[in-house]
This record gives sequence, C-alpha cells and structure tokens, in this order.
Amino acid sequence: MEQNLRKQAIYRYLKGESPKSIYTDLHRSKNWFFKWLKRYQTGDSNWYKGRSRAPKRMPTAIGELEKQRIISVRSQLESQKFAQIGASAIKWELSKSGFDFPSDRTINRVLKREGLIKKKHVRSQRR
Repeated sequence: MEQNLRKQAIYRYLKGESPKSIYTDLHRSKNWFFKWLKRYQTGDSNWYKGRSRAPKRMPTAIGELEKQRIISVRSQLESQKFAQIGASAIKWELSKSGFDFPSDRTINRVLKREGLIKKKHVRSQRR
C-alpha cells in the first residue's frame, strides 16, 4: 500500500504536477515527498522500498566466545560448595584467567538470556 503511494507520487510528479498538490492530496508531509523523490533520483531500481533502521553492526556486542566463557565460569562456580556465583565473582575469575572481562551489566545480561539467574524467594515475615 505504502509502496504504491510512493510510486504514484513520483509518477504524478514526472507528469508535471506540483509537489505541494501531490503530498497534500495523498495526506503526506512535504518531507515525505522529497525523501522519496530523492530516492527515486538515485537511480536505484528499488527506490520505493523502505530500508531497515537497524544498525548494520554492533561494536559493543559480546561475541560467542566471551559468552561461553561467562557461562563456563558460572558453571564452575556453581559446582563449588560455598562459592559466590554473581557477576563480580565471574569477573574476578575471568581476570584471574587473563581474559578481558565485560561489565557486570553485560555478564548479568548473558546470564539472564541463558536462564542462569534464579529469583530469590523472599519469605513473608510473620508477626
């Protein structure tokens, strides 16, 4: 539907109709019209198609190898009887191994995605 409106707007413009009459008739903004005119003028055959706004790369995203290190350290800590298993403990173990370590927030995010964070059940106090 939207793609047809874009094509229609440019077709009408190429036939000589004024931009203002086109975008007001189509109930669109001036910026909308000129955005699609500019895309048409690039010569791209798919000018009328929308483009993703998602980033092409995520430079701060954690890699698969780092994720596996976090998970394995967590598993090792859980197997020890009185060891702490939180993000700070994982970061400490990673630093002892000589690896770069991510922030506590990143470690917690990985643990949450993997289902390794367990909620504590708080007992209600009886009076």
